[in-house]
Amino acid sequence: MIIKKAILVILVLQLLILSWIYFSDFQLFWDFNLYEIVSCSSILVLYALLFIFRNFEKEHKYFNFSVGLILYLICSVSIFTSGNMELVLWEEPFVDIWIFNSIFYILFQYMIYREYKFLTKTNNTVLEAKLRL
Repeated sequence: MIIKKAILVILVLQLLILSWIYFSDFQLFWDFNLYEIVSCSSILVLYALLFIFRNFEKEHKYFNFSVGLILYLICSVSIFTSGNMELVLWEEPFVDIWIFNSIFYILFQYMIYREYKFLTKTNNTVLEAKLRL
């Protein structure tokens, strides 16, 4: 119950802060808003970690979505916070640091797919067991 109230308070507080930031400077709609990226991604990472820790003692074979979200957002936040810098790993061939964001996004999509396959397999076995009765 405390966690639900804390999530609601964080939601309202974050919405108020973002509303105030965008209301005070309309140009941020078209500019790079570092606060929004870091704050929203950090909140989602904390929620995913909280979900994993709260459900760790229960039998849950896959945490693919949560783990994928954590990996992708941590990588993405670190890249976006350094986004104003010119980060090039190799000149020939030209490899930019942003390639890691794409790689982690593909990894995140794969983790979602694994979670989907697990859930459909679980739901199919439960459905088959109900139909046999």
